Amino acid sequence: MLELHQFRHSPYCLKVRMALAAKKLEYRTVEITPAIGQIDIFQKTGQKKLPVLFDNEITINDSSSIIRHLEKIQLEPKLIPVKPKEAFQAHIIENWVDTTLAKSIKIVFLEEMMKDPILLYSLLNKEISTSKQKRFFQIPLNVSSKIYGLKNQGEKESLKFNLKYLTNFIEKEKFLVGSKLSIADIAVASQLSLLNFPKSAGENLTGKGCSSYCNDPSLKNLFEWRNEIEDTLTTIN
Repeated sequence: MLELHQFRHSPYCLKVRMALAAKKLEYRTVEITPAIGQIDIFQKTGQKKLPVLFDNEITINDSSSIIRHLEKIQLEPKLIPVKPKEAFQAHIIENWVDTTLAKSIKIVFLEEMMKDPILLYSLLNKEISTSKQKRFFQIPLNVSSKIYGLKNQGEKESLKFNLKYLTNFIEKEKFLVGSKLSIADIAVASQLSLLNFPKSAGENLTGKGCSSYCNDPSLKNLFEWRNEIEDTLTTIN
């Protein structure tokens, strides 16, 4: 059976899980503890980053490479379009999402964690009272978040523009490329998880994320589009 080593809340790991669900492939997940668990992965594969997929004797790292491996072992449904032009478009979008868009989202997500340490503990599943979290983190993190936010103002403005552009597009088209779900849609949907966590993140995180994006009415349809994709994949799996 396929074995996915992951950080549950990593967008890149979610991207692979969505692809596995779309392909209706059976697999098991192995949750890796940050830092400590990565040492074991490095010893086994020479890779520190996740996700890593084990397929019998084959080991594949990097979400894009993993999905291309899945395309070979499970031909349908295709996540990389057959038509060369659409395949090129999907690849360009996936690469942009995994680099440029992901960088911008990571910046605003880190800023959000500085302002809201409860979000950090939800991610790490730490059973620490809200009052203790606030007393321990509130002052230094609030100061840091203001400095961090000012430093990355241009990146945040670019993110808002790109998200609204994506929203306008999906309001007219169901899929980003062609008429079927592709790696382009999965890449975008998975990266959006840090702005507004989906159901797969678990009860403690669903609907949480970066408040200025979660609560932005102009982005509502984009997150609903993401949720619809996830709900569809959950149903077919």
